Amino acid sequence: MNGRTRRLGRLLSPGGHLRMVPMDHGISMGAPDGLDDPAKIAVALAKAGATCFTAHRGLIPALAGAVGDAGLLLHLSASTDAAPDPNDKRLVATVEDALRHGCDGVSIHLNLGSLTEPRQLEEAGRVAGDCERWGMPLLAMVYPRGPNVKDPKDPLLVAHAARLAYELGCDVVKVPFTGTSASFARVVAAAPIPILAAGGPRDAKGFLDAMAAAKQGGARGFSAGRNLFAQPEGAKRMAALAKVFP
Repeated sequence: MNGRTRRLGRLLSPGGHLRMVPMDHGISMGAPDGLDDPAKIAVALAKAGATCFTAHRGLIPALAGAVGDAGLLLHLSASTDAAPDPNDKRLVATVEDALRHGCDGVSIHLNLGSLTEPRQLEEAGRVAGDCERWGMPLLAMVYPRGPNVKDPKDPLLVAHAARLAYELGCDVVKVPFTGTSASFARVVAAAPIPILAAGGPRDAKGFLDAMAAAKQGGARGFSAGRNLFAQPEGAKRMAALAKVFP
């Protein structure tokens, strides 16, 4: 077993699922509800079943002592909602930074169809090469977003997003949930790597039903941020999700 495989194993549940809580919203949005004390909410969500957390380098030291046995991924991409083009993701950290911080992997964000897609693909390729060199797991968050994207949950586009991550050499890909188990099964069929579902309604029942449908469609886990840390019953939601993705 090589280092990359061992690190990837730290991100998974006993059943081989990945229950991820992204906390990278501060750069893009400012200070969203629930992240005024990231370490406090991380403790609660880790105890409830989160298997990994994703954050920018400034939060990693605070989270490292709060997540228990859960894994940590350093998020390498950033943009702000105030930018002329919020879809223009830029690299703000490196794989070597993740190693120095003791992280278990890295994540990148790509916007399929954005005006800066070519550069984002080029940078993702370099990151994938660095991950091979250093034995680090690579998770890609790939979203159809851009001037010609009419439906960001179109199963064909989301399947393209998943396949893109696979062929770049990513270990895991996070994509938007397409709305039904049948449509998400088309996405899962496009790439033989673990695919995480993201998104879903804000209300508890709608969100949990959506994630259950994603599981039925073949999702190997989920990524949920504001649907967990910004909700007063976030830990309860996580515990319910841990039963869906054991």
